[in-house]
Amino acid sequence: MKHTNQQDYNWSFNRINSKGEILFKHVTNETVDDVAEFLNNNNIKYELTAGAGYTMFWIYFNDKKYAYFSTSGRWAQWKNNGYPTKHYTSKNIEDFYNRFLLAEPKFKIENETKESIEEILKKENIEYSITNNVVTLITKVIPRKDGRGNKRRYSYEYIIGTGKWRGIYVDNTCGSTYYQSSGIENFINKFFKPKEND
Repeated sequence: MKHTNQQDYNWSFNRINSKGEILFKHVTNETVDDVAEFLNNNNIKYELTAGAGYTMFWIYFNDKKYAYFSTSGRWAQWKNNGYPTKHYTSKNIEDFYNRFLLAEPKFKIENETKESIEEILKKENIEYSITNNVVTLITKVIPRKDGRGNKRRYSYEYIIGTGKWRGIYVDNTCGSTYYQSSGIENFINKFFKPKEND
């Protein structure tokens, strides 16, 4: 997990607890719509829950469930034995996504940028689009051996700089689990390109 400077947070007085300790809270200055737009843009499943004085998102990612509060950036992972007792604080939804949901990749991908990935994809003649730090790749049109049309095309999402990827279903929804590669070239050669017998 990548740590961030405490000065990056917007702390303000919250309350004094029963032990006499002064508690502070962070204010994200993001709206419910801001959070929903970010989650939709990154194809992350979520539910919105409103309660007395708060708005909370249930976020589903890599087969795990998280609570996220849009006003404070507080979050917690759901435990099977009930509501979590410990919460953590992120700066905002993008910070929560990048530092906590994606966490540290197993492989550190040095110098992987949008430009370097575009160069590789153009060289490989792969159809793609890039939104923020997510690349959508589509397999080539390959005729069937029996002459009856083409083989099915497959789509994938790849997150720049992490090596993480997942499949996209026919209905344009994404798989909930990310898989790990050691970089865009490893992903293309090992997982994206069709095998001889496909």
